[in-house]
Amino acid sequence: MEPIRLQKYLAEKGYASRRGAEKLIADGFVKVNGILITEMGIKVTPGQDTVEVNAKAISKINASKTVIMLNKPLGFVTTKSPDEGRNVMELIAKHPLASQMNPVGRLDKDSSGILLFTNDGLLQYAIVNPETHLEKEYEVTTEEDHTPSQLEKMTEGVMLDDSKTRPAPVKVTGPNKFNICLTEGRNRQVRRMCKKVGLTLIELRRIRINTLVLGDLRGGCWRELSLEEIDALREAVKQ
Repeated sequence: MEPIRLQKYLAEKGYASRRGAEKLIADGFVKVNGILITEMGIKVTPGQDTVEVNAKAISKINASKTVIMLNKPLGFVTTKSPDEGRNVMELIAKHPLASQMNPVGRLDKDSSGILLFTNDGLLQYAIVNPETHLEKEYEVTTEEDHTPSQLEKMTEGVMLDDSKTRPAPVKVTGPNKFNICLTEGRNRQVRRMCKKVGLTLIELRRIRINTLVLGDLRGGCWRELSLEEIDALREAVKQ
């Protein structure tokens, strides 16, 4: 592999943002092949050079990489404003870093399922950036029974906001139920796609973001992601 700048290497490995990596180096927290590095400009070869970040820095890094997964129940608004009724911040209030957390994207009041929170602004931006094409899977229940033609149209893409939605694989789970996988995040997209093909959506639940699955996490409950899960997210968005 080609040599790359040390701060870029640290950022790509998820230790910190590029600017944060520069601070780690300047503060004397990084060694390369056993030698303490405090100046910018050095390059390392991934897979050949050994890069170490000391325990004190790792402690700071772990705090900066906190991500929470909440199973959002119906009736809660994705906002930090206390003036908009019941908001999702109430549900993570007992987390020690709750005041530093921000919702990642949105999940509307009438939808439930996975909602992420983080205090890592770069990761937050990368997840919601439409160019990352991060997969999000939803369980859909409609008032009417769906037809193969309707689901085929949703799979191939429909016109919204003067442009066609990206291909969205659909899996039938019942006469009026199906799962749909999106790689973009337009406003109320699944609801609008259903309406476009003549279906009335009555229940929507997000069950997966990339490799993160809702599993048996109960409504209104949350858990912290492991460092491995966060690293998988970073790899998926190629931050």
